[in-house]
Amino acid sequence: MRVLIVDDDARGRRSLSKLLHSLGHGVIEVSSTAEGITRLTEAPFDLILTELRTRRVDGLAVLRAARAAVVEPRVVMVVGRPALASAVEAMKQGAFDYVPKPIRRASLASVLERAEVGPAPRPEGKEPRRDRTTPALLDVRRTVPMMRPTPHALGLGRLESRDGGPTAPDGLVQKVLRIEATDAAPNLLGRLLVGSYITGQDQVLITARSGVTPAQREEIRTTADRILGMTIVGDSGTLIEVQNFVDPKKYELPRLLARVVRMLESELQLCASALSNREPSPLAKVEAIEEDIDRFYLLMVRQLLLSSDSPTIARSIDVESHHYQLGYRLVAKVLEVTGDLLHGVAKELDANLAGLRALPAPDFDRLVRIVRRAEALLTQTMDAFARLSVVDANGALNAIGSSLPADSSLGDSFARNIPDRKVALAAERMVCNLVMGMEMLVIVNEVTINRSVEPETVARTGTRVPLARPRAPGPGPARVGSPGPRRSSRTTRPA
Repeated sequence: MRVLIVDDDARGRRSLSKLLHSLGHGVIEVSSTAEGITRLTEAPFDLILTELRTRRVDGLAVLRAARAAVVEPRVVMVVGRPALASAVEAMKQGAFDYVPKPIRRASLASVLERAEVGPAPRPEGKEPRRDRTTPALLDVRRTVPMMRPTPHALGLGRLESRDGGPTAPDGLVQKVLRIEATDAAPNLLGRLLVGSYITGQDQVLITARSGVTPAQREEIRTTADRILGMTIVGDSGTLIEVQNFVDPKKYELPRLLARVVRMLESELQLCASALSNREPSPLAKVEAIEEDIDRFYLLMVRQLLLSSDSPTIARSIDVESHHYQLGYRLVAKVLEVTGDLLHGVAKELDANLAGLRALPAPDFDRLVRIVRRAEALLTQTMDAFARLSVVDANGALNAIGSSLPADSSLGDSFARNIPDRKVALAAERMVCNLVMGMEMLVIVNEVTINRSVEPETVARTGTRVPLARPRAPGPGPARVGSPGPRRSSRTTRPA
């Protein structure tokens, strides 16, 4: 690349120039803001490395001149640790990045590599060159100390380097993700925001060389609205700041899972009530519940991924065992997919309710029974998971296995015997979704049985697995999925 250095310290310029030459880049050096702006009018540059503020250099003035250039270069601020907050403020105004002093070869090479990967500068008025291989640039920035977020401490100026900033009293660290959104394809930003959320990023900085487009801004807003704890805290045109206000220690997995199970049971009850003429249309209520299920699913995945990296978080949310974390991930996905299937049932009911209610009594009764059976199997399955009962999980598997053949053939029967083709197809699709939901419950029961024979679980039950119901139920965990009572001693890891 062709690089312009703007620095009034001769020794610093020479050192930086040698480093850039060793990395294979062409360099021009100037010692003042005025010289730098003059050079910009004489020839194009790919990148500018400028001091933020010294006696003869004003980095923000250089940045403004660069943004007005016919071919806009990327601007990187060179700053000392006390000025890191100002450097991030410069990024809000369009700077590509910053490098802290003393400049290390690895950190400079990383910034230069990212600058080369992104879309090339372009003359004004011309269509952007689309880089099909890198529609967005992901840059996981340094991990930095942070205080717990509060409404009065949301600015980017709080970012400080790990070795230069104060340590937070509770030891928390903030993970910051930067996304270069120039020429990003539709839906990509939303999906990246979801990914940043579940992988534990606390802050996302979305930048675009020519400004974030209205379509991208709407995509970001829509995504933030549907995720628990995600908030847009700043929008300067070229930079949008998204913050995830989630304290992972406050959301125990068993409680989240229990909440989702209750919502699924509500969806099934709404569908049954609609068929029995007590609910005029379940779709609106089911859609609202389904949106909440999706939010809780993303929060559960975020919690599980964070707990896999932090024993402290794992203990706080009651999933110390890695085996339990894997099981929870499977169960959370099963429940999320089940919610999607029940949403499909509600849509069929909404569009065909009158015709379904007019079915012959035997067909109508069979349709109601399969909805009720799905609810009963869901309750039985999740109760077995909550109490870690191998006997009840096995009983649920047997019940699903005995009912699925008849339930699966019911859809074919509707398709053949109901004269109204539209109603017949609706009934068939409803049965298909309910059957798939029951098949998903097989996975949960298998997880329960597998968990019951894991070394850690067996150790808790006195090295034996009970294969019969206890005569008198004893005290047990009330939360869905809780593996057992808390212990004061350290968790025994499976061999």
